[in-house]
Amino acid sequence: MTTYTGLRRLAGFTITAADPAAAAALYVQHLGYQVVDEGTIGAETAANWRAPNVVRRKFVEVTPSPTSNDDCFIRFVEQVPTPDIPLLGYGWNGVEISCRDPYALADQFSGTPFRVIVPPRPLPFDNDFHAMQVIGPAGELLYFTAVPDKKSIFDLRVADRRVDEPFIAILAGPDATKILEFYRDVLRTPTLPTSLVDIQVVNDVFGLPSGTMTPLGIVKLPARYLIEVDEHPAASKPRPRRPRELPPGIAMVSFDVGRLRSGQSTRVLEGPAGEWLELPTPN
Repeated sequence: MTTYTGLRRLAGFTITAADPAAAAALYVQHLGYQVVDEGTIGAETAANWRAPNVVRRKFVEVTPSPTSNDDCFIRFVEQVPTPDIPLLGYGWNGVEISCRDPYALADQFSGTPFRVIVPPRPLPFDNDFHAMQVIGPAGELLYFTAVPDKKSIFDLRVADRRVDEPFIAILAGPDATKILEFYRDVLRTPTLPTSLVDIQVVNDVFGLPSGTMTPLGIVKLPARYLIEVDEHPAASKPRPRRPRELPPGIAMVSFDVGRLRSGQSTRVLEGPAGEWLELPTPN
């Protein structure tokens, strides 16, 4: 059995797209990201992902800066879209990206494939944070958030660029407390218990009254990054997945981890909400 000694860094997001090159090009055009890798998925990678049907499918990987080795990446992988996939469901639901000014960014997105669904606003739990929610070119849910420079919270870093790197992974399931227990007890990563938060996009998607509160917990990586765990209402369901393929939408999140012991790790670990984590194998 493999023993994990903590998630160390949020390394990247894998998102399925009908046309990875087109999606990546829009990130380059509108976010200022750069392509850092592209090609086709090899047999070993597909096997490690437990998705053999993605062999020879195209992928394109982008980051805010091609010269930084530790920026969190976004990787688009070719896959036929799943009809009627819900915007929110169990598993990975959103990519939260650090930015300098979500209000200016919302104006810049007007008329582009980046569709603002919750306009920029101060966050209810802390008015020094400003954020918006956007549907990206592959149907992915993106949060764009400005971290205040006058206070420190969760060791989060203020954006250095107009649009900086992803820094929070949004995860949802039916029981946030059980999810937090998995990350604390199995993956040995610190957690913070749930508190009640008004999450407008959750209320909008599930038709809940404005101001309905959602239990929200935190998985805290050592610095710069974290996982937000949202407890979804009963109407939420697992995201459907075709056999031998990746989960649709935000398929998995990649992490650097602490030291691994007792043999070989699996390349993909499935969490309690059905989320896929891509973890490195030990040397």
